[in-house]
Amino acid sequence: MLETQVGAVIRLNRIHQNISVRGLAEIVGIEYSQLSKIERGMESSNPVTMESIFEALDLNYHQTIEYLPVCIKKVHRLYHDMLYRKSREELVRQLEELNHDSLKMGLTTSLLLANLVFDLLWQQPCEYDTLFTALSKVEDTMSLLQKQIFKQYQGFYQFIKGNFNDAIEMLEEAETFYMDIGNLAMISYQKGVIYAKHGDFLEAFESLGEAKRLFEQHHNYVRSAFCSVCVANIHLMTGKYRKSRILYEEMLEVYHNFGLGPEDKLIVCNNLLYLCILMEEYDNFLPTFESFDEDVRQLMEKYPQYFYYQMMVAYHKDDMELCKKAIDQFEALNQDPIDKYMAKYYRLKIEGAGSEELIKVLDHNLKAIEKTSFPASNRIVLKLMLKEHQHSKDYKTLYKYALKLCEIKM
Repeated sequence: MLETQVGAVIRLNRIHQNISVRGLAEIVGIEYSQLSKIERGMESSNPVTMESIFEALDLNYHQTIEYLPVCIKKVHRLYHDMLYRKSREELVRQLEELNHDSLKMGLTTSLLLANLVFDLLWQQPCEYDTLFTALSKVEDTMSLLQKQIFKQYQGFYQFIKGNFNDAIEMLEEAETFYMDIGNLAMISYQKGVIYAKHGDFLEAFESLGEAKRLFEQHHNYVRSAFCSVCVANIHLMTGKYRKSRILYEEMLEVYHNFGLGPEDKLIVCNNLLYLCILMEEYDNFLPTFESFDEDVRQLMEKYPQYFYYQMMVAYHKDDMELCKKAIDQFEALNQDPIDKYMAKYYRLKIEGAGSEELIKVLDHNLKAIEKTSFPASNRIVLKLMLKEHQHSKDYKTLYKYALKLCEIKM
């Protein structure tokens, strides 16, 4: 086992320093075939040769082999804390300590995996492909648990990129290793999120239910609560608004008791505001927003989605000055080309544009949404389209949009 870990350290640091197998072998004075076997953990060598290899990589052989078990223990603790959603500050502190040590002791497989998992879970800007490429080159030296984690987060990365079939395939491959119940629960959770995003709600319920069971068996009640939030998201997407609201409010209280930060509460609070619009409870929007913790409100005001909702609420409450202000704030922050159509629609409404122009903008919005993997979000647009068409007596078009609206009210 130690030979495999040491071999992986040699290979990772050689790749990181852009040295070929032949180049390092020549520096050390051994056959490249021997070095290749050492890197794959297939052959151990005498201490003098190993010291020469490490010295060529600006590393100390004895320090590194003494540090390896310490590094693995620290990485295991860090990954455990990531699963349990410990504070971001504490996770960053642990990761910085590990990365600082790697400058003296050398890169390790477990360290790169920890960086990859942290960056993906916390959506940090990162050269993901570079990390995946480096880890792929040492995949044959990974333990089964490391392979499980590697495949798991390869799948999660494919999900972020929008490659849903590839994501599910990777996660199912990760499940075959089955080395740790915590990881297995996380895989089921990630599959549930992907299925829900793809509109496969029955599969999503099944995966999230299994994840919730496994997390609670593992006493990870924070992640179990995340599963409940995902179920509430599915209720929202399928038009079961009251069920989703009840579950969101319950989970917000749970999050509060767990002491989770505003980033964790953001999705729940965002969707509670969205429900005020979907249920046409415009007078409830501001009281709902004001019920959130101050740090959550401050965070929400940094995102365009809050002003997107405020824009719609202000228009329906006939507060055109606030609506204009919300449109300006939304457009200043918005990066999503789909949502821009809604801002344009409300601006045209305020300016008194005719139905033909308004319908054209809404139609652009519908077509843009239908190209995404989240078509259920077009519920509001369809209602507006029906409203704009209601005086036209174009019954064929009215029927088409009414039918589309019914199809997403599952």
